[in-house]
Amino acid sequence: MNIDNKIDKNIIEFVLKLLNAPYESHKYFTDGVSSHVILLNNKYLIKRSTPYAIKAEIKFLNLNPSPKMQKIIYFDPAYRFAVYEFIQGDIMKQVDDIDDFLENILYITKNYKTIEYYGFGYLYEEKASWSEFLIDEITDSSKNLATYIPDNSIVLEQVKILENYKFDKKLIHGDFGTHNFIKVNGKFAGVIDPMPVLGDSLYDTLFAIVSNASVIKNISLDKIYSLLSEPHEKIKAMLIVVIYCRIARCLKYHKQDINIYMDFWNRLIL
Repeated sequence: MNIDNKIDKNIIEFVLKLLNAPYESHKYFTDGVSSHVILLNNKYLIKRSTPYAIKAEIKFLNLNPSPKMQKIIYFDPAYRFAVYEFIQGDIMKQVDDIDDFLENILYITKNYKTIEYYGFGYLYEEKASWSEFLIDEITDSSKNLATYIPDNSIVLEQVKILENYKFDKKLIHGDFGTHNFIKVNGKFAGVIDPMPVLGDSLYDTLFAIVSNASVIKNISLDKIYSLLSEPHEKIKAMLIVVIYCRIARCLKYHKQDINIYMDFWNRLIL
């Protein structure tokens, strides 16, 4: 076992002893990963991050157990790292089966548990209100969108509309998109890397739908309405907020899809 990083070496040795497993292999994940992630023996995922990030992940996964979520094997009492079962498969860069995709995201978000906890938004970075969180997300996104959507007033208006609708506060995934979905043979297999958010589960559902160009170019607003038991006005308002923020990410991570996103945006706001 040739590992240069002493911290990694110590953690790997600890995990192997904990699991009573021999060392076979390890590798690092670097593509799109903000944390320090090691795949051990092609079975166990070791994630190092800030204590708040690890603690938030553990709280989310404990509150929302699901066969589609990562299973916790162990977490450090000081939240310096956590160990998960590795979900085999490929990142869902392309959605091959939209019906299967929609069925799974709806099942997951409908089963989020309510939570009594102060504040809204990213766990342990809470805002005083859901509106404040959404406005912060819109404001951050506006920095990169001036060329394509110079005026964000229509998006901010949607936050006012959303204030008319009460919701059960839940601890949602917060980064619930295809970049964090695993597929096997084209089918939805699992979800990874939560960035837990205290808020409305509708946010996660719509975030997932607009997270991939192969979905939004093949789905209509009427289809989205039909999937959800929420008022149409609320769905459309949240969708405008979420797609606006997603367009900013599109420009940063996959600009080749911008025309597909802008077409969806233009159809939505007309």
